[in-house]
Amino acid sequence: MKWTDDDLDLALRELKDEPLPLGATEAVRARVLAEVEKPRRRWWTWAWAPALAAGLMVWAVIPREQVAVAPPPVLARVPEAAVPKRTLEVVKKPELRPAVRRVERAVKPEKETQFVKLVTDDPDVVILWAMNSEGEDR
Repeated sequence: MKWTDDDLDLALRELKDEPLPLGATEAVRARVLAEVEKPRRRWWTWAWAPALAAGLMVWAVIPREQVAVAPPPVLARVPEAAVPKRTLEVVKKPELRPAVRRVERAVKPEKETQFVKLVTDDPDVVILWAMNSEGEDR
């Protein structure tokens, strides 16, 4: 049977007129009084939980003394010659060189032509400049 709202309303109206079983009201009253008489839980009963959490955090952060542990025993040694020696090499930054790095003058007798050697960044390009040549006068 499928109950509709009208069927439920009719059944509840019929129950209203039926007498209650003996002791039903006393049982309900006893349960209500038992619930009312229970002590209420206090809000501060859980106050220990944040205090405990804060204490654990402080305990975890405070540094403690470390126990010294002995190194493990040496089982075998490697001969000194077999161990490669490592050396540190200092790596210099590459210098920024100008287009002309240096000027070299060749010191020769005055009768000969003197040249100035200009060295550029490209190792294949070297400029020789004649200083006192007997060419055209300008």
